Amino acid sequence: MSPGTSPGTSPGTSPGTSPGTSPGTSSGTSTGTSPGDLDRPRAAELWSDIRHWRRSRRTLSLGEALQDLYIGVFAVLMLGSMLVSVLVNVGEMGDRACVTTTCAGARSLLPWLVVATTLAALWSVARMVGPVAVSPGMATWLLTTPVDRGDLLRRRARGVALLGAAVAAPVAAATATLAGFGVADLALFAAGAAGVGSYGVGALAHAQSAGRARHPALLLGPVSLLAVGLGLAAIASTRLPSLSASGPVRTTAVGVGAVAWAGVALFLVRARATSARLRRRDVAPGGVLVPGLGGALATLDLALMFDVLVGHASARRGAVRPRRGGPPGVAAVAWRDVIRLRRQPGRLALLTGSLLVPYAVAAVGGGVVTVLVEVLVCFVLGVPLLVGLRVLTRSPGMVRMLPSRLGATRAAAVVVPGALLAVHGLLGAPALGDGVEGPAAAVALVGAAAGLAGLAAAVRWVTGRPPDYGRPLVSTPAGGVPTNLYGSVLRGFDIAALAALPLLFAPTAAGAVSSILVSGGVVGYLCARK
Repeated sequence: MSPGTSPGTSPGTSPGTSPGTSPGTSSGTSTGTSPGDLDRPRAAELWSDIRHWRRSRRTLSLGEALQDLYIGVFAVLMLGSMLVSVLVNVGEMGDRACVTTTCAGARSLLPWLVVATTLAALWSVARMVGPVAVSPGMATWLLTTPVDRGDLLRRRARGVALLGAAVAAPVAAATATLAGFGVADLALFAAGAAGVGSYGVGALAHAQSAGRARHPALLLGPVSLLAVGLGLAAIASTRLPSLSASGPVRTTAVGVGAVAWAGVALFLVRARATSARLRRRDVAPGGVLVPGLGGALATLDLALMFDVLVGHASARRGAVRPRRGGPPGVAAVAWRDVIRLRRQPGRLALLTGSLLVPYAVAAVGGGVVTVLVEVLVCFVLGVPLLVGLRVLTRSPGMVRMLPSRLGATRAAAVVVPGALLAVHGLLGAPALGDGVEGPAAAVALVGAAAGLAGLAAAVRWVTGRPPDYGRPLVSTPAGGVPTNLYGSVLRGFDIAALAALPLLFAPTAAGAVSSILVSGGVVGYLCARK
């Protein structure tokens, strides 16, 4: 014990004060602030330190930044004026050419269908990303600190909500211009679509903070797709309601937009409380996903982007219940696709709803073009069904562990998707009847050929080889690019066009047989290729 200290007091503590209290504060009173609160940093201080660190290490001068800003603004204004001019001219051409009742009704439905599809895609992407997401660095260094999450993440929550409005408004304005809306009606329609899009993203952010697997906001995407399906059904049935922006339709749109913007305002006010409930595991996965997608798009490798999305969805799903039993041998590979469909019945629902697309195209006078539309629909919807084939193609070690040959193993992974797409083509065959020459059997054969053509295109897309950096590289501002990387953008579409050519030039039974032979040859070659 050092001199000057009385028994019962520790060194450095003045007499009459207990340890942990500052001089001048009695041991029986509390200041209302714990020592941990005094040392806890604030979000504003952390953001200030980050801005100071970034500004002290920037390499771009003010002149270069102004030059880049000038080029960006000039490009946006020039390309935007060109786009507006094209849309206005096409809208005027539509006013003169669309004179029948069916055409006018389909044209009045165009803005609503396009906006509903855009909102479904927007909300699906927002749900996949978060919608509130942070970078890996922020998740590691900031979210692990004892900082109020509300102050740290409220700007991001508000930003993603307003970003939804920025995405929906231009699409709504463009489609309204094509439909021949007036200036006032166009502004109301774009504002309403922006409000609904922003409200949906805010609702998804609220669902993200709630942490529940079943939240009403998670149904926004399926409901939008259902609305698109109803619109396509109305076109296919040729009983088209007039949805031009006038009368009750305008009143309903204004009312929905006002309610949506009121919900957006409420979310912006309560963004801090919503962000405070977000956990690190809620916002970190989206920050990992975005750089992966950016890298895949920067290299024009769409297959890699698909792999990133599948991996992200699997990681968010976590564990699944194992299913035992099933057929032995190569049939076990096909059985895995059946189990995968049982776990994800939404793919079957989307495949069923897509049957409305060829009927809608045929109702507006698509003719033989309906066959090409059916092929493209089967191509797009066949890619998610071929996840098993994608794994067997990009994982040669897994294929070597299976007791069957390479071609037979891959062919087994095509059986279930091929059957589904062939049935899709058969069910859509009545829509192809106007452009097909021959009896009903020939029409059914053309429908099956269209489905198999979409399957061949999807197999071509899934089994595409990765970029080969051993080949001669093309010098670009982004670095050396393999020569086969540019062709990957058109992968799948080349086979779709090749298999659809016999159906377009000879929409008969003979053309259907030729298309089936081409599709079968492509699938067989791609499955057997090492």
